[in-house]
Order: sequence, then C-alpha cells, then structure tokens
Amino acid sequence: MKWITLSACVGALFLFSGCLFESYRPVMEYDLPAGEAVTTSGDLSVMEFRNDSTAGVRLQFREASGQVVRDPYHFWALPPGQLVSLALNRALTPEGAGGVRYLTGTLDVFEVDAVKNVFQFAGSWGELDRERFRFDFSVPVKDRSAEETARAAGVALRQLAERIGEWSRTTPETPGK
Repeated sequence: MKWITLSACVGALFLFSGCLFESYRPVMEYDLPAGEAVTTSGDLSVMEFRNDSTAGVRLQFREASGQVVRDPYHFWALPPGQLVSLALNRALTPEGAGGVRYLTGTLDVFEVDAVKNVFQFAGSWGELDRERFRFDFSVPVKDRSAEETARAAGVALRQLAERIGEWSRTTPETPGK
C-alpha cells in the first residue's frame, strides 16, 4: 500500500513538474554603445550621474497604470548613473588644448514607456558647481525586447553626447575651474 502511495506521489510530481519549474533562461547584460566619437573643445570628464529615477540594474518598463515592470533576465552592465557617465566618457573625444572640465548630472527617467512605445531618458547635466541644463529624449522602440531597449537607450545617449559636444564648442572655459 505504501508503495502505491509513494509511486502515485512521485508520478504526480513528474506530471506537474512542468508547471512548477521554468526552463533555464540565460541572464543577459547590456551596455550603452558609445557610437562614433563626438568631438569636444578641450577635455571633458563626466563624473557619475546621480540616479533619481526608479531605474536600477534591471531593464524596466512603465505601464499605463504607473506600474513598473522589471525584467528578471535582462540587466544593465552597471547602475544607470555609472552606465551613462562611462558611455559619455567613451563617446566624448577632446579636440584641441584646454584644461579638464568636469561634468556631472542627474537621471530623472531611464526606462521604456510601454504606452507610448518609447525609451525615455531625462534629467540634467552641467559643469561641476555651474549652471545645469535639462535634457529629455524619447526614442521609439519597436517592441519590448531587451535588445531594442538597449538600442534605443544608445540612441538617446548619443543625442545627449552631441548636445554636450556642441555646448563644449560654444561655451568658453571658465578661468579657475
């Protein structure tokens, strides 16, 4: 009798194990592509951006209800504030002589708006202890895939790099900084 009960329990376990256990899915990490170099007037050093957004290392999507859905299998290689500063430092290439100008910033939004189907990238940046400039970029995404999110984030970062490059070429260095 015990053998029949034990066999039935083991059989039920195997029968329902497909419902209880999910197959293996690899965890993927994404970096922000720097793209082609953006020339700057003098050397710019971008310090880590402060992350005031709800974004963490997991890719996230905001639903119409305001609910934030974080992908358990797709991550950014670094937290958003570090990721943005690293990618900007790779993208911004000095041209000409000049002292180092230190930039910093804040991230307010770093996510996919699932209603509008856009990657939103917003915040502020500026020279350390100087005027701050707002930025707000929305890049369309074709779907909610991690690859598409990373591509759109890279396009948005490129737009910010170009804006910073333009600023560096039109704004003279501040003496003593």
